[in-house]
Amino acid sequence: MTVTKNIAKYVKDMGINLSDLSRKTGVAYGSLYASLGEKGRGRELQADELTSICFVLHINPMDFAAEMGLTK
Repeated sequence: MTVTKNIAKYVKDMGINLSDLSRKTGVAYGSLYASLGEKGRGRELQADELTSICFVLHINPMDFAAEMGLTK
């Protein structure tokens, strides 16, 4: 799974509302929906979007990389 898919799963599992996440991160709702929504278009998150999301949710982006086996 990609980092974006791992975050999408986290957002879904935690019941996080994409509209609220958009307001808090400043990332456009359409971009979040295309990347994280259940019927999203498979758009990968940009680095600045990823860091904004992780900052707002108080999560470490490396946790999602670790799930992919990208860390040592």
